[in-house]
Amino acid sequence: MKPLVACTLSWRALSTLLPSNRKLMLRRLLHNRPKRLSEMFQKASDIPKEGETTSVSHKLFLANGIYYPSSLGVFTLMPQGLRALQKLIKIIDEEMEAIGAEKIQMPSLVPQRLWEKTGRWEAMGSELFRLQDRHQRGYCLGPTHEEIVTELVASQLNFHHRLPIKLYQITKKFRDEPLPHHGFLRSREFEMKDLYTFHATEEDARTTYEEVLQAYENVLNRLQLDFVKAEADTGLIGGSQSHEFHLKCPGIGEDTVYTCNSCGYSGNKEVLEVDIKCPSCNSQDLESFNAIEVGHAFLLGQKYSKPLEAMYRTENQKSRVLEMGCYGLGVSRILQASVEVLSDGKHIRWPRMIAPYQIVIIPQKKGASEARFKEITENLYQALQSVPSLQGEIVIDDRLSITIGRRVVDAKLQGFPYAIVIGNKAVEREDGLEVIDIYADCKSSTDLTVSSVIDYLCQNVQCV
Repeated sequence: MKPLVACTLSWRALSTLLPSNRKLMLRRLLHNRPKRLSEMFQKASDIPKEGETTSVSHKLFLANGIYYPSSLGVFTLMPQGLRALQKLIKIIDEEMEAIGAEKIQMPSLVPQRLWEKTGRWEAMGSELFRLQDRHQRGYCLGPTHEEIVTELVASQLNFHHRLPIKLYQITKKFRDEPLPHHGFLRSREFEMKDLYTFHATEEDARTTYEEVLQAYENVLNRLQLDFVKAEADTGLIGGSQSHEFHLKCPGIGEDTVYTCNSCGYSGNKEVLEVDIKCPSCNSQDLESFNAIEVGHAFLLGQKYSKPLEAMYRTENQKSRVLEMGCYGLGVSRILQASVEVLSDGKHIRWPRMIAPYQIVIIPQKKGASEARFKEITENLYQALQSVPSLQGEIVIDDRLSITIGRRVVDAKLQGFPYAIVIGNKAVEREDGLEVIDIYADCKSSTDLTVSSVIDYLCQNVQCV
């Protein structure tokens, strides 16, 4: 296979082109520049000492440079971690758009006056990060945004034909955790998706409630995660109905969920703690397990819309208080919790769709035929880049002083789903390539041509 023009075009040749063509070729050259593992910024951190209680995923994220601890409960997300997060956000965006939700961005600084109107300024206690500006006006760093969004909608005095309104954001939230631990699973600053809906009637709000629950199921199903939807207590958020989404995690899960073996009902400990009996069928044949909460839904009624005067006008021009719902997904928590439940304790295992890069190319180490291996590697990279579904998903492990076997081990440690090995056979014949499915116990497919490698990857790689 011939290299693409952008790979073979020299800078001197580029300078001889007409300005318009030069700009086009420069863009292609830069776009097709191979991503090389040796050039990537990965700051590995010290992992907790043996005997310290922490999560598997936290250790793996530190050891592989997914995030870096900036302070207690606060982390810098590194390049590969950010890529995974952005892919997860894309999945969530798609499912929110599918139910007609619109994305906005609200401020992190939330005025004290709004929280006082709803009674939460005092109720939230020490979990709020509170501050004052130079004029002694009080604010908090928003852990949730019911007040801000309700004031926004209240300012519009919506007519009935504009309902329902569904507004969401994906942004950083803040909570003054007394003892942050397990990385993103219990942190002080975290990424969250929060959706707020406004309706004319309780019936309409319940219809949207079911739509959002299904959207959450879609997100977790696309990630191929084993989850449980459980009835939950409304807590400080309030409202008349609530459900949580959990990932089973016997080791470090901090929530207790009960499932009825008779009817399949699931509820959290707060719902069932008074009487350990299934509220759906009265059976006492309940099974409990530890879990990590990754999502929460609330049917709020008028808890926020009434004190903040969020109204709409009927066809008869009468004012009515809006019915509300709010829905949260812990985005950074899903990112880490998914690795916690999928990994074997030694290697990162992402949900395939959000792995930072899908494919790592591993050429033969330095030695004879080095120029030929480099040519095969560059050509293979460009061939894969030319496939729309694979574009941007390939990295070359160019640490050529290390053996192929050691680099395959590293690929498994870092969570690449697929490795393509360019060994001696690839120099000897066209069908000398090997593809390793790392997530399928390193199952190997050998004696492949470039074309058959592309066919294999197109059939198996899962991209957002």
